[in-house]
Amino acid sequence: MSDGSQPALSPASEEDAGDEDRSRQPLSRLIDRLAARRASDRLTLTLLVAWFQDRATLALLMIFGILNMLPNPPGSSMILGMPMLYLSLAMLLDRRPWFPRVIMERGISSAMVATIAARASPVLRRCERLMRPRLHALSEGWAYRVSGLLCLILSIILILPVPLGNIPPAACMTALALALAMRDGLGVLLVWALSLTCLVLMSGIIVATVLLVARVATGFLS
Repeated sequence: MSDGSQPALSPASEEDAGDEDRSRQPLSRLIDRLAARRASDRLTLTLLVAWFQDRATLALLMIFGILNMLPNPPGSSMILGMPMLYLSLAMLLDRRPWFPRVIMERGISSAMVATIAARASPVLRRCERLMRPRLHALSEGWAYRVSGLLCLILSIILILPVPLGNIPPAACMTALALALAMRDGLGVLLVWALSLTCLVLMSGIIVATVLLVARVATGFLS
């Protein structure tokens, strides 16, 4: 697994220079530390990739998954889901996270990171206490690519304009990213099962929605 990182363009503090090894710190703690720093109004993806180091793909997938589960204006899932599409593709190809430059230079607001830390970190900490490194083969290599494929399909469903269709896929991708980051193969296996169930249910909802729209359109035109 080659989930690498890219150097920040303009580090906000000495910690961002890359001297500190954060690879063994829980992601929940790194999110809390990032929220506490409040270095600027907006944290670019370039800075976030550097902050999470070798777990940047999984950490960002988890962050955007959490954002998609928070209350957002209608249509936000299309915007918040696009980074997840890129991250899923990076997992599938087993490459480090990559975004177009225009996206890398934008990122998310400090206030949004603070909201994630306040609402999600307690849940993340409880999950991290339950997880532990085991069944490593299911968290790397071919299994990592399978997880990327699942996330890619889920992210496509998340982007579609389906009522409340963003929460189940986002929850599955968030849980899968956390299990992979913790190298918990058993957790990965459980989330695979949940993700497949989610795909079946969401596919049924999408088909039903399309049929309903087609019936309404036909009745309107006839």
